[in-house]
Amino acid sequence: MKLKQGLIVGIGALMLLGGVYKIQSVSAAENQPAKVEAKADHVGKRLQVLSQFKDQIHQVNQLREERLDLKKQAVEKKDQLLDLVIAAKQSGNKEDMKQAKEVKKQLKALNADMKTLLQEGKDERKALKEALKKGEGSEQFTKLIGTLQNINGKMKEKLAELDKMTEILK
Repeated sequence: MKLKQGLIVGIGALMLLGGVYKIQSVSAAENQPAKVEAKADHVGKRLQVLSQFKDQIHQVNQLREERLDLKKQAVEKKDQLLDLVIAAKQSGNKEDMKQAKEVKKQLKALNADMKTLLQEGKDERKALKEALKKGEGSEQFTKLIGTLQNINGKMKEKLAELDKMTEILK
């Protein structure tokens, strides 16, 4: 008897809560179009700001693509160096290893410089994002493009040092 009463009370409570939930979901559905319109306005403004800086965006993307190509070349050269270093150590050629160690010190300094430049690039991207939200950004794009060019220059220097090391160990 008590089990039947418990089931009836439980089902009644579920029906009551279901009705309240349905009312809330209907009222939430009615408010949804206003949010969609506000979001569409935001996207429209963002696209308008981005269209002003289309050339700079393409230039930034081109510099990023160049940096990725340089990174790819660096990975290939490091792979080649791995084999050369192993062969030099096995042959016991100490003179070549000393010369390679000097080049490695230069590479370490270049990597430290690149690390600071990469951090600057990250900070400038954040500043650019904030400036674009305000509808500005010309100065920020100029700074970012300069930093990306510096990074690519350092990457080219790094590739030259890796080439030197390869020539020493051959």
